[in-house]
Amino acid sequence: MASSLAGKVRRAAESDDFDLGGYDQAKCGDLVKAAFSEPFPLKEMVRLSFTVGGGKLVRQKYSDDLPKIFMGALTAGGYTEDGSATVEAGSAGKFKYHHDTNKNLKFVHVFPKLGGGEASGEGAYGDEDEEEQEESSTPEDLLFRSERKEFLRLVQTHLTTYAQKKKLMEMFKQRVSSLEAIEQKMSKLERLDAAEEALFDDVGVEELKEKNKLLSAELQGMVDAGQLTAEEKNDFLEQLDSKRALIDAEIAKAEADGKAKKVQSLTQQRESLEKTRAAIKDAASASLPPIKNGAGIRELHAKLAQLARIEKASKGNYSMAELKQLGERPEIEEALAELEGTARNWLESDEVFKKRLEANLRAGGGIKKSGGGSSSGGGGRGSGGGGYTAVSGGARAPKAKAGGPAMRNAFGALG
Repeated sequence: MASSLAGKVRRAAESDDFDLGGYDQAKCGDLVKAAFSEPFPLKEMVRLSFTVGGGKLVRQKYSDDLPKIFMGALTAGGYTEDGSATVEAGSAGKFKYHHDTNKNLKFVHVFPKLGGGEASGEGAYGDEDEEEQEESSTPEDLLFRSERKEFLRLVQTHLTTYAQKKKLMEMFKQRVSSLEAIEQKMSKLERLDAAEEALFDDVGVEELKEKNKLLSAELQGMVDAGQLTAEEKNDFLEQLDSKRALIDAEIAKAEADGKAKKVQSLTQQRESLEKTRAAIKDAASASLPPIKNGAGIRELHAKLAQLARIEKASKGNYSMAELKQLGERPEIEEALAELEGTARNWLESDEVFKKRLEANLRAGGGIKKSGGGSSSGGGGRGSGGGGYTAVSGGARAPKAKAGGPAMRNAFGALG
Protein backbone atom coordinates (compact mmCIF):
# COMPACT_ATOMS: atom_id res chain seq x y z
CA MET A 1 0.00 0.00 0.00
CA ALA A 2 1.78 3.17 1.17
CA SER A 3 5.03 1.20 1.45
CA SER A 4 4.70 0.14 -2.19
CA LEU A 5 4.46 3.76 -3.34
CA ALA A 6 7.30 4.68 -0.97
CA GLY A 7 9.53 2.20 -2.77
CA LYS A 8 8.75 3.86 -6.11
CA VAL A 9 9.48 7.28 -4.62
CA ARG A 10 12.82 6.08 -3.20
CA ARG A 11 13.79 4.65 -6.59
CA ALA A 12 13.26 7.96 -8.39
CA ALA A 13 16.50 9.02 -10.06
CA GLU A 14 14.90 11.96 -11.87
CA SER A 15 11.85 14.20 -11.46
CA ASP A 16 8.69 12.11 -11.41
CA ASP A 17 4.94 12.21 -10.67
CA PHE A 18 2.98 10.15 -8.14
CA ASP A 19 -0.74 9.85 -7.44
CA LEU A 20 -2.16 10.01 -3.89
CA GLY A 21 -5.71 9.07 -4.90
CA GLY A 22 -7.44 7.31 -1.99
CA TYR A 23 -4.85 8.40 0.59
CA ASP A 24 -5.88 9.42 4.10
CA GLN A 25 -3.95 10.79 7.10
CA ALA A 26 -2.55 7.39 8.14
CA LYS A 27 -1.36 6.54 4.66
CA CYS A 28 0.23 9.95 4.16
CA GLY A 29 2.07 9.61 7.46
CA ASP A 30 3.34 6.14 6.55
CA LEU A 31 4.40 7.33 3.09
CA VAL A 32 6.38 10.30 4.36
CA LYS A 33 8.06 8.20 7.05
CA ALA A 34 9.04 5.45 4.60
CA ALA A 35 10.04 7.69 1.69
CA PHE A 36 11.50 10.85 3.25
CA SER A 37 12.97 9.92 6.64
CA GLU A 38 16.37 9.34 4.98
CA PRO A 39 18.19 11.57 2.44
CA PHE A 40 18.06 10.48 -1.19
CA PRO A 41 21.43 9.23 -2.58
CA LEU A 42 21.35 11.68 -5.50
CA LYS A 43 23.92 14.20 -6.67
CA GLU A 44 21.38 16.52 -8.31
CA MET A 45 18.03 17.83 -7.09
CA VAL A 46 14.80 16.32 -8.43
CA ARG A 47 11.17 17.37 -8.08
CA LEU A 48 8.80 14.69 -6.81
CA SER A 49 5.25 15.79 -7.64
CA PHE A 50 2.30 14.27 -5.77
CA THR A 51 -1.21 14.71 -7.18
CA VAL A 52 -3.50 15.54 -4.24
CA GLY A 53 -6.67 16.85 -5.90
CA GLY A 54 -8.33 18.09 -9.05
CA GLY A 55 -11.47 19.04 -10.91
CA LYS A 56 -14.80 17.24 -10.90
CA LEU A 57 -13.59 14.50 -13.27
CA VAL A 58 -11.12 13.21 -10.66
CA ARG A 59 -12.40 14.84 -7.46
CA GLN A 60 -13.85 11.60 -6.09
CA LYS A 61 -10.33 10.13 -5.85
CA TYR A 62 -9.10 12.75 -3.37
CA SER A 63 -10.50 14.09 -0.08
CA ASP A 64 -10.81 17.88 0.18
CA ASP A 65 -8.33 17.88 3.07
CA LEU A 66 -5.69 15.76 1.31
CA PRO A 67 -3.36 18.69 0.39
CA LYS A 68 -3.37 19.90 4.02
CA ILE A 69 -2.96 16.34 5.35
CA PHE A 70 -0.01 15.51 3.10
CA MET A 71 1.76 18.82 3.72
CA GLY A 72 1.22 18.33 7.46
CA ALA A 73 2.85 14.91 7.25
CA LEU A 74 5.81 16.43 5.39
CA THR A 75 6.17 19.12 8.04
CA ALA A 76 6.10 16.48 10.78
CA GLY A 77 8.78 14.61 8.81
CA GLY A 78 11.16 17.57 8.95
CA TYR A 79 10.33 19.27 5.63
CA THR A 80 9.55 22.98 5.24
CA GLU A 81 6.96 24.67 3.02
CA ASP A 82 8.50 27.22 0.62
CA GLY A 83 6.54 28.61 -2.31
CA SER A 84 9.75 29.65 -4.07
CA ALA A 85 11.35 26.18 -3.94
CA THR A 86 12.64 24.90 -7.27
CA VAL A 87 14.86 22.20 -8.74
CA GLU A 88 18.14 23.28 -7.18
CA ALA A 89 20.31 22.11 -4.30
CA GLY A 90 19.22 24.99 -2.06
CA SER A 91 15.63 23.69 -2.04
CA ALA A 92 16.55 20.36 -0.42
CA GLY A 93 14.08 19.49 2.33
CA LYS A 94 11.35 21.83 1.06
CA PHE A 95 7.92 21.45 -0.55
CA LYS A 96 5.30 23.69 -2.12
CA TYR A 97 1.65 23.50 -3.12
CA HIS A 98 0.65 24.16 -6.75
CA HIS A 99 -2.78 24.29 -8.40
CA ASP A 100 -2.27 23.73 -12.12
CA THR A 101 -5.30 25.41 -13.70
CA ASN A 102 -4.42 24.14 -17.18
CA LYS A 103 -4.53 20.51 -16.08
CA ASN A 104 -7.11 21.27 -13.38
CA LEU A 105 -5.02 19.25 -10.92
CA LYS A 106 -3.55 20.04 -7.51
CA PHE A 107 0.03 19.06 -6.68
CA VAL A 108 2.45 19.09 -3.78
CA HIS A 109 5.99 19.30 -5.16
CA VAL A 110 8.63 17.86 -2.84
CA PHE A 111 12.35 18.61 -3.16
CA PRO A 112 14.02 15.82 -1.15
CA LYS A 113 16.99 16.01 1.16
CA LEU A 114 20.07 14.72 -0.64
CA GLY A 115 22.80 12.47 0.67
CA GLY A 116 25.26 13.18 -2.15
CA GLY A 117 25.67 9.58 -3.33
CA GLU A 118 25.11 8.03 -6.71
CA ALA A 119 21.56 7.13 -7.67
CA SER A 120 21.43 3.38 -7.58
CA GLY A 121 17.92 2.74 -8.75
CA GLU A 122 17.00 1.63 -5.22
CA GLY A 123 17.46 4.92 -3.38
CA ALA A 124 19.21 4.62 -0.07
CA TYR A 125 19.38 0.87 -0.14
CA GLY A 126 22.38 0.55 -2.45
CA ASP A 127 23.48 -1.87 -5.17
CA GLU A 128 23.62 -4.93 -2.93
CA ASP A 129 19.98 -4.54 -1.93
CA GLU A 130 19.06 -3.98 -5.58
CA GLU A 131 20.65 -7.29 -6.50
CA GLU A 132 18.91 -8.99 -3.58
CA GLN A 133 15.60 -7.51 -4.69
CA GLU A 134 16.05 -8.87 -8.24
CA GLU A 135 16.80 -12.29 -6.81
CA SER A 136 13.89 -12.31 -4.32
CA SER A 137 11.22 -10.50 -6.37
CA THR A 138 9.23 -12.29 -9.03
CA PRO A 139 9.85 -11.38 -12.69
CA GLU A 140 6.36 -9.89 -12.77
CA ASP A 141 7.12 -7.59 -9.81
CA LEU A 142 10.34 -6.36 -11.39
CA LEU A 143 8.80 -5.77 -14.81
CA PHE A 144 5.70 -4.03 -13.43
CA ARG A 145 7.51 -1.75 -10.97
CA SER A 146 10.80 -0.92 -12.70
CA GLU A 147 11.46 2.54 -14.09
CA ARG A 148 11.67 3.05 -17.86
CA LYS A 149 15.43 2.53 -18.30
CA GLU A 150 15.54 -0.50 -16.02
CA PHE A 151 12.38 -1.90 -17.62
CA LEU A 152 13.97 -1.87 -21.08
CA ARG A 153 17.09 -3.54 -19.70
CA LEU A 154 15.04 -6.30 -18.10
CA VAL A 155 12.96 -6.84 -21.24
CA GLN A 156 15.98 -7.01 -23.53
CA THR A 157 17.89 -9.27 -21.13
CA HIS A 158 15.22 -11.68 -19.96
CA LEU A 159 12.42 -11.61 -22.57
CA THR A 160 14.24 -12.80 -25.66
CA THR A 161 11.32 -14.24 -27.64
CA TYR A 162 8.25 -12.71 -29.22
CA ALA A 163 6.02 -14.99 -27.11
CA GLN A 164 7.56 -13.81 -23.83
CA LYS A 165 7.08 -10.14 -24.70
CA LYS A 166 3.55 -10.84 -25.94
CA LYS A 167 2.68 -12.54 -22.65
CA LEU A 168 3.91 -9.51 -20.69
CA MET A 169 1.81 -7.22 -22.88
CA GLU A 170 -1.27 -9.32 -22.09
CA MET A 171 -0.47 -9.09 -18.37
CA PHE A 172 -0.22 -5.30 -18.63
CA LYS A 173 -3.56 -5.09 -20.45
CA GLN A 174 -5.20 -7.26 -17.81
CA ARG A 175 -3.82 -5.07 -15.00
CA VAL A 176 -5.01 -1.88 -16.75
CA SER A 177 -8.48 -3.40 -17.07
CA SER A 178 -8.49 -4.24 -13.33
CA LEU A 179 -7.33 -0.73 -12.39
CA GLU A 180 -9.98 0.89 -14.57
CA ALA A 181 -12.61 -1.27 -12.87
CA ILE A 182 -11.28 -0.11 -9.48
CA GLU A 183 -11.47 3.53 -10.58
CA GLN A 184 -15.08 2.98 -11.67
CA LYS A 185 -15.80 1.54 -8.23
CA MET A 186 -14.19 4.56 -6.56
CA SER A 187 -16.19 6.95 -8.71
CA LYS A 188 -19.34 5.36 -7.27
CA LEU A 189 -17.90 5.86 -3.74
CA GLU A 190 -17.85 2.09 -3.20
CA ARG A 191 -15.42 0.70 -0.62
CA LEU A 192 -12.33 -1.13 -1.92
CA ASP A 193 -11.19 -4.38 -0.36
CA ALA A 194 -7.58 -4.87 0.77
CA ALA A 195 -6.52 -6.51 -2.49
CA GLU A 196 -8.01 -3.69 -4.56
CA GLU A 197 -6.34 -1.05 -2.39
CA ALA A 198 -2.97 -2.77 -2.78
CA LEU A 199 -3.44 -2.95 -6.54
CA PHE A 200 -4.47 0.70 -6.74
CA ASP A 201 -1.45 1.80 -4.67
CA ASP A 202 0.92 -0.14 -6.92
CA VAL A 203 1.77 0.72 -10.54
CA GLY A 204 -0.59 3.21 -12.17
CA VAL A 205 -2.53 2.94 -15.43
CA GLU A 206 -0.50 5.58 -17.28
CA GLU A 207 2.81 3.92 -16.40
CA LEU A 208 1.51 0.56 -17.62
CA LYS A 209 0.25 2.07 -20.86
CA GLU A 210 3.65 3.69 -21.43
CA LYS A 211 5.37 0.34 -20.90
CA ASN A 212 2.91 -1.25 -23.32
CA LYS A 213 4.03 1.24 -25.97
CA LEU A 214 7.65 0.25 -25.38
CA LEU A 215 6.70 -3.41 -25.68
CA SER A 216 4.80 -2.76 -28.90
CA ALA A 217 7.93 -1.21 -30.40
CA GLU A 218 10.01 -4.20 -29.26
CA LEU A 219 7.52 -6.65 -30.79
CA GLN A 220 7.32 -4.74 -34.06
CA GLY A 221 11.10 -4.70 -34.24
CA MET A 222 11.20 -8.48 -33.92
CA VAL A 223 8.59 -8.86 -36.67
CA ASP A 224 10.47 -6.50 -38.99
CA ALA A 225 13.76 -8.32 -38.37
CA GLY A 226 12.29 -11.79 -38.89
CA GLN A 227 13.01 -12.89 -35.33
CA LEU A 228 10.00 -15.16 -34.84
CA THR A 229 10.26 -18.89 -34.23
CA ALA A 230 8.28 -21.28 -36.42
CA GLU A 231 5.53 -21.58 -33.81
CA GLU A 232 5.42 -17.82 -33.26
CA LYS A 233 5.17 -17.29 -37.02
CA ASN A 234 2.19 -19.64 -37.24
CA ASP A 235 0.42 -17.85 -34.38
CA PHE A 236 1.19 -14.44 -35.91
CA LEU A 237 -0.10 -15.51 -39.34
CA GLU A 238 -3.32 -16.80 -37.76
CA GLN A 239 -3.81 -13.41 -36.08
CA LEU A 240 -3.26 -11.65 -39.41
CA ASP A 241 -5.79 -13.95 -41.09
CA SER A 242 -8.35 -13.16 -38.39
CA LYS A 243 -7.70 -9.44 -38.79
CA ARG A 244 -8.02 -9.72 -42.58
CA ALA A 245 -11.39 -11.44 -42.18
CA LEU A 246 -12.60 -8.56 -40.01
CA ILE A 247 -11.38 -6.01 -42.57
CA ASP A 248 -13.12 -7.92 -45.38
CA ALA A 249 -16.36 -7.80 -43.39
CA GLU A 250 -15.96 -4.06 -42.80
CA ILE A 251 -15.26 -3.48 -46.51
CA ALA A 252 -18.41 -5.38 -47.46
CA LYS A 253 -20.48 -3.32 -45.03
CA ALA A 254 -18.93 -0.04 -46.21
CA GLU A 255 -19.64 -0.96 -49.84
CA ALA A 256 -23.25 -1.77 -48.96
CA ASP A 257 -23.56 1.61 -47.20
CA GLY A 258 -22.01 3.41 -50.16
CA LYS A 259 -19.05 4.76 -48.13
CA ALA A 260 -16.41 4.96 -50.86
CA LYS A 261 -13.73 6.71 -48.77
CA LYS A 262 -14.01 4.13 -46.01
CA VAL A 263 -13.78 1.34 -48.58
CA GLN A 264 -10.60 2.91 -49.96
CA SER A 265 -9.03 3.26 -46.51
CA LEU A 266 -9.92 -0.31 -45.52
CA THR A 267 -8.61 -1.65 -48.83
CA GLN A 268 -5.26 0.05 -48.20
CA GLN A 269 -5.15 -1.52 -44.72
CA ARG A 270 -5.82 -4.95 -46.24
CA GLU A 271 -3.07 -4.50 -48.82
CA SER A 272 -0.59 -3.49 -46.12
CA LEU A 273 -1.63 -6.47 -44.01
CA GLU A 274 -1.16 -8.85 -46.94
CA LYS A 275 2.33 -7.50 -47.60
CA THR A 276 3.22 -8.06 -43.95
CA ARG A 277 1.80 -11.57 -44.11
CA ALA A 278 3.82 -12.44 -47.20
CA ALA A 279 7.03 -11.10 -45.65
CA ILE A 280 6.49 -13.07 -42.42
CA LYS A 281 5.61 -16.27 -44.28
CA ASP A 282 8.73 -16.10 -46.47
CA ALA A 283 11.14 -15.17 -43.67
CA ALA A 284 13.37 -17.82 -42.11
CA SER A 285 12.29 -19.00 -38.67
CA ALA A 286 14.46 -18.00 -35.74
CA SER A 287 15.85 -20.65 -33.43
CA LEU A 288 14.68 -21.07 -29.86
CA PRO A 289 16.98 -19.46 -27.28
CA PRO A 290 19.86 -21.65 -26.13
CA ILE A 291 19.69 -23.30 -22.72
CA LYS A 292 21.86 -21.73 -20.06
CA ASN A 293 24.27 -24.26 -18.54
CA GLY A 294 23.29 -26.69 -21.31
CA ALA A 295 26.47 -28.76 -21.09
CA GLY A 296 26.13 -29.12 -17.31
CA ILE A 297 22.50 -30.23 -17.66
CA ARG A 298 23.44 -32.85 -20.25
CA GLU A 299 26.27 -34.13 -18.10
CA LEU A 300 23.99 -34.63 -15.08
CA HIS A 301 21.39 -36.38 -17.24
CA ALA A 302 24.15 -38.67 -18.49
CA LYS A 303 25.13 -39.53 -14.90
CA LEU A 304 21.52 -40.38 -14.03
CA ALA A 305 21.28 -42.54 -17.15
CA GLN A 306 24.44 -44.38 -16.08
CA LEU A 307 22.92 -45.06 -12.65
CA ALA A 308 19.79 -46.44 -14.32
CA ARG A 309 21.96 -48.77 -16.41
CA ILE A 310 23.75 -49.98 -13.26
CA GLU A 311 20.42 -50.76 -11.58
CA LYS A 312 19.16 -52.63 -14.62
CA ALA A 313 22.34 -54.67 -15.11
CA SER A 314 23.00 -55.53 -11.44
CA LYS A 315 19.40 -56.41 -10.53
CA GLY A 316 20.04 -55.67 -6.86
CA ASN A 317 23.45 -57.34 -6.59
CA TYR A 318 25.63 -54.25 -6.32
CA SER A 319 29.35 -53.96 -5.75
CA MET A 320 30.66 -51.45 -3.20
CA ALA A 321 31.71 -49.14 -6.05
CA GLU A 322 28.20 -49.32 -7.55
CA LEU A 323 26.56 -48.63 -4.20
CA LYS A 324 28.77 -45.57 -3.82
CA GLN A 325 27.72 -44.34 -7.26
CA LEU A 326 24.03 -44.94 -6.55
CA GLY A 327 24.36 -43.07 -3.26
CA GLU A 328 25.22 -39.92 -5.23
CA ARG A 329 21.81 -39.85 -6.95
CA PRO A 330 20.10 -37.37 -4.53
CA GLU A 331 22.92 -34.86 -4.97
CA ILE A 332 22.85 -35.29 -8.76
CA GLU A 333 19.06 -34.81 -8.89
CA GLU A 334 19.27 -31.74 -6.66
CA ALA A 335 22.01 -30.20 -8.81
CA LEU A 336 20.02 -30.96 -11.97
CA ALA A 337 16.87 -29.35 -10.56
CA GLU A 338 18.86 -26.24 -9.67
CA LEU A 339 20.48 -25.95 -13.11
CA GLU A 340 17.19 -26.48 -14.93
CA GLY A 341 15.52 -23.94 -12.64
CA THR A 342 18.05 -21.25 -13.54
CA ALA A 343 17.83 -22.19 -17.23
CA ARG A 344 14.15 -21.28 -17.48
CA ASN A 345 13.44 -17.89 -19.03
CA TRP A 346 11.07 -15.31 -17.58
CA LEU A 347 7.40 -15.76 -18.56
CA GLU A 348 8.32 -18.83 -20.62
CA SER A 349 5.59 -21.43 -21.21
CA ASP A 350 6.06 -24.99 -19.99
CA GLU A 351 5.82 -26.24 -23.57
CA VAL A 352 8.62 -24.04 -24.91
CA PHE A 353 10.89 -24.74 -21.93
CA LYS A 354 10.39 -28.49 -22.42
CA LYS A 355 11.29 -28.17 -26.12
CA ARG A 356 14.49 -26.31 -25.26
CA LEU A 357 15.48 -28.92 -22.67
CA GLU A 358 14.79 -31.79 -25.06
CA ALA A 359 16.72 -30.13 -27.88
CA ASN A 360 19.64 -29.53 -25.52
CA LEU A 361 19.73 -33.21 -24.56
CA ARG A 362 19.62 -34.21 -28.24
CA ALA A 363 22.73 -32.08 -28.82
CA GLY A 364 24.64 -34.86 -27.00
CA GLY A 365 28.15 -34.52 -28.37
CA GLY A 366 28.70 -31.09 -26.87
CA ILE A 367 29.38 -32.39 -23.33
CA LYS A 368 32.81 -31.42 -22.12
CA LYS A 369 35.06 -34.24 -20.96
CA SER A 370 37.61 -33.84 -18.20
CA GLY A 371 40.93 -32.58 -19.45
CA GLY A 372 39.76 -31.79 -22.96
CA GLY A 373 37.34 -29.89 -25.13
CA SER A 374 33.89 -30.95 -26.26
CA SER A 375 33.61 -33.87 -28.62
CA SER A 376 32.19 -31.58 -31.26
CA GLY A 377 35.41 -29.66 -31.50
CA GLY A 378 34.85 -25.89 -31.55
CA GLY A 379 34.41 -23.82 -28.44
CA GLY A 380 31.62 -21.58 -29.77
CA ARG A 381 28.07 -21.52 -28.45
CA GLY A 382 26.82 -23.68 -31.28
CA SER A 383 29.07 -26.52 -30.11
CA GLY A 384 28.25 -26.26 -26.44
CA GLY A 385 31.20 -24.06 -25.46
CA GLY A 386 30.78 -21.71 -22.54
CA GLY A 387 27.98 -23.83 -21.10
CA TYR A 388 25.48 -23.11 -23.89
CA THR A 389 24.10 -25.21 -26.69
CA ALA A 390 22.41 -23.82 -29.77
CA VAL A 391 18.77 -24.94 -29.82
CA SER A 392 16.73 -25.18 -32.99
CA GLY A 393 13.81 -27.27 -31.80
CA GLY A 394 15.18 -30.29 -33.64
CA ALA A 395 14.98 -28.80 -37.12
CA ARG A 396 17.40 -26.71 -39.11
CA ALA A 397 16.16 -23.20 -39.78
CA PRO A 398 15.55 -22.56 -43.49
CA LYS A 399 18.11 -20.42 -45.29
CA ALA A 400 17.31 -16.87 -46.33
CA LYS A 401 16.53 -16.37 -50.00
CA ALA A 402 19.49 -15.61 -52.22
CA GLY A 403 20.05 -11.94 -52.89
CA GLY A 404 18.16 -10.83 -49.80
CA PRO A 405 19.62 -9.40 -46.58
CA ALA A 406 20.72 -11.91 -43.96
CA MET A 407 18.01 -12.49 -41.36
CA ARG A 408 19.13 -11.48 -37.89
CA ASN A 409 18.68 -14.04 -35.08
CA ALA A 410 17.00 -12.41 -32.08
CA PHE A 411 18.02 -15.03 -29.62
CA GLY A 412 21.60 -14.69 -28.41
CA ALA A 413 22.78 -16.67 -25.42
CA LEU A 414 21.53 -15.32 -22.10
CA GLY A 415 24.06 -13.79 -19.79
